[in-house]
Amino acid sequence: MENYLKSSLWTTFLCIALIQPHVFSAVPDLTERRLMDPTAWYWLTNVPVEKIAEKAGQGFRVFDLEVDDASPLRMSAVMVKNEGVHQKGWWWYHGLTAEQVKQKIDLHKARIIDLEVYRVNNEFRYAMALVSNTGNSAKDWWFYTRLKADEINEKLDAHKARLIDLDTYEVNGERYFSVAMIANTGEDKNGWWYYTNLTTAEISEKLSQNKARLTSIEVRGQGNSGPVFSVIMEKTDGETWWWYYGKTLSEVKQIYGQKGARIIDLEPYKSNGQQLYAVLLLRNTDDFTEKMRGYIGDRVNGGVYGFYVKKVNGAVETSLLADQVFYPASTIKVLEHLYAMCAVQDGKADLQTTKIKVYPDPNQSCANSHSGHTSVSQTLEKVLSDMMIPSDNEATNAIQEYFGNGNAATGRTAMNKMAHDVLKMSKQSALNHKLGCGGPDNDPPNALTLEDLGRLYEKVANGLFTKKQAETDFYRIMAHGVGEINGIVDAEGAKLQLNATVIQSFKSKIKTAAKAGSVDPNGKNWKSVGGWVSLPVKNGPSREYVFGLFVEAADSLHPDYDTWKCRAELLRDVIRGALKTYK
Repeated sequence: MENYLKSSLWTTFLCIALIQPHVFSAVPDLTERRLMDPTAWYWLTNVPVEKIAEKAGQGFRVFDLEVDDASPLRMSAVMVKNEGVHQKGWWWYHGLTAEQVKQKIDLHKARIIDLEVYRVNNEFRYAMALVSNTGNSAKDWWFYTRLKADEINEKLDAHKARLIDLDTYEVNGERYFSVAMIANTGEDKNGWWYYTNLTTAEISEKLSQNKARLTSIEVRGQGNSGPVFSVIMEKTDGETWWWYYGKTLSEVKQIYGQKGARIIDLEPYKSNGQQLYAVLLLRNTDDFTEKMRGYIGDRVNGGVYGFYVKKVNGAVETSLLADQVFYPASTIKVLEHLYAMCAVQDGKADLQTTKIKVYPDPNQSCANSHSGHTSVSQTLEKVLSDMMIPSDNEATNAIQEYFGNGNAATGRTAMNKMAHDVLKMSKQSALNHKLGCGGPDNDPPNALTLEDLGRLYEKVANGLFTKKQAETDFYRIMAHGVGEINGIVDAEGAKLQLNATVIQSFKSKIKTAAKAGSVDPNGKNWKSVGGWVSLPVKNGPSREYVFGLFVEAADSLHPDYDTWKCRAELLRDVIRGALKTYK
């Protein structure tokens, strides 16, 4: 069977190359593994093939396949949205015989970008991802499914080609390789290397020596000091990329989320019975997001961080781990504030006449029963102001109890119902305990995502309050200082050569409201902030944005870290955009 692929199919491809003039594409091969244009992508691991087909049906193009189990067939796949620079005619198959592989290639006039060899009942079967090989996408190419290591070079030399896919397997104790290659000429010409048996230390050494990046990684087996791999690497051309091995599923998700990256090659493998992954990652962020990622990353050691800016009723301007659940500390107090102000609007409470019992002693405030405890009576406005400005936890807990008729848990349930039913925040975000009472060690702890926090502020900006006074009071009681934002306006205004009068006028028209939070139990650091900002534009309505950022369980923070400075830096891009209207 393998001999047929190595001879008959090679003859077919040779004839095509001779009778069809080759046209080099302006787009290089394997755009999905090379281009850093931000794009939608998806991956699945150890799933029935129907799951991959379902996602492919939603417009995602499969470019990397792995067989996790041959029978019943379960696979892993990496996909990119089939649009823009990544749009191609494409197909994917599994369970094919050698003859069927040839038929599909001929039928579609396609070429292989990924080929997997596996066996079912000792019969060879093939899974593959194909792309069109016609028009400007046409390339001279070849593939082989059963080569010994020393035979690979023979084929490469004969075709003056380079590898784009390299996989390995054993048959009766003999090591074989399947490969796909393209002519290393024209737009596709690049410095490249491949190695069939390297330790991780040796891979790092070769990467440094060759000034290269990995484009394919395949586990060959286990050595004395860990896994050994077969790899393809190419000369770097300014790409921002990373590679990891020995990572669990959750660790892989955390890594690419924090890097703002997408997987370009996935290799599942087992070590001591544990499912692990090797992955190659490529930057998948725009320039501002990458710059902001570096800004916060340089100031945070360990832990996780994310950020988010979205135009009200518009597009997301920048986002990193915006759907990550984090412990919000006092940032979540805005949900209690909003609930209380909605009650004021509806006539169920009054800022001046409604009196709230506050228990000033922190231990008493955290208690569920207040028998024998000392309280003070304060107006609702006083309690809300203490909760939102100095961020008093005892005031916060008093709000939960008041709106739960003395029971804080009942109050939280009502607030969460508003969050989920009215604000359309996800169930991941919720008030689960009193503030200053256990922090992130609670089970479950309070939780937010930046997307959900944005939904809250955007609902307010879109007229959640039907009475203007309630909206005015909602913002008034919150922190609304511009602070470090002014410095960003000065810097960006100067770059645009705006005069001092224009810059000062711009600053005077900025409106904002925000709530921040911070805790540091056991030496770890949790920081976050969320809010709304309105930026003036020349001859038009103001531009409104919602924003947020978080730092979760950082080991330490650089002395230069400041949440409000980060907020200002996060808004730099949209501030610059608004200032440009004054040019």
